[in-house]
Amino acid sequence: MKEKYFCKNCKGLRNHKELFKKELRGGDENDFFMWIENYCVIECLGCENISFLKVYGDTEMVEHDEEGNADYFFDKMIFPFYLEKANELEHQHYIPENIRTIYTETIMAFKADLSILTAGGLRAIIEALCNHLKIKDNNLSVRIDLLNKKGHLTLSESKRLHSIRFMGNDALHEIVKPKKEHLYLLLEIVNHLLANLFINDKIIKGKVETLVDSYDEFFRLIRAKITKEMVTSKLTLLQILDKSRKLLSKENIIEYENKLIEEISDGKHDFIKFEIHEGVNLYEIIKVPSQYFSIKSL
Repeated sequence: MKEKYFCKNCKGLRNHKELFKKELRGGDENDFFMWIENYCVIECLGCENISFLKVYGDTEMVEHDEEGNADYFFDKMIFPFYLEKANELEHQHYIPENIRTIYTETIMAFKADLSILTAGGLRAIIEALCNHLKIKDNNLSVRIDLLNKKGHLTLSESKRLHSIRFMGNDALHEIVKPKKEHLYLLLEIVNHLLANLFINDKIIKGKVETLVDSYDEFFRLIRAKITKEMVTSKLTLLQILDKSRKLLSKENIIEYENKLIEEISDGKHDFIKFEIHEGVNLYEIIKVPSQYFSIKSL
């Protein structure tokens, strides 16, 4: 193929080879109006990504130069649609469902070059984020400021969200079509925000050490630290945690240990027993806890 086409993997114009082509032609009875439509399956010669190319042209699609010479042009579309200068988020399954739904539809609108709907979608993502974080007010401007005041965002991040609010309002209320390069900038802001709030901590967990700031995480850590060599031993909590004690603050250790003792006393855990010996909390390891996880019913 002589012409280069956009490759969504390579993020640029690339040489392609044609794997399959179907050509259709038509026109009116007198051939006054004629059209041609080509459907092609193409493969990037760089990364071997497969795309579908549709090329359409007709006798009305013509421009003339200063000398009156006709120059016919064609409409060309690559499927699936793509973002030319940005990436959609990976690991979207970590984003809460209501926010993820709006994000997905916004990306689809952007890929389809629906600029007004894209701007409205970006604004709706901020509304959905406020709903998820229980930031309540009838005015989105106030809600964005509360995201900062309640510690969810930095001041700089909340200021950036106002830019999304401005463009969304203009698009939806004034029917002002935003510039595509501005939409790319705002999408980058939204991607950064959602990644920081919902994704980054999840993808690094288990790969690098992170602070433990909930009882559920603390209990999973305790289960993970118990080995078969500990069975029948009586250990303090810090001995069980070993080097992982650095992942908890002093206040959290006290709070979580009290809850652990309460659950053991209530018979909720069969792999560990608790006793106090000479004023020291000791934990007798009965067995290695079984690994567990849960899956919602389909």
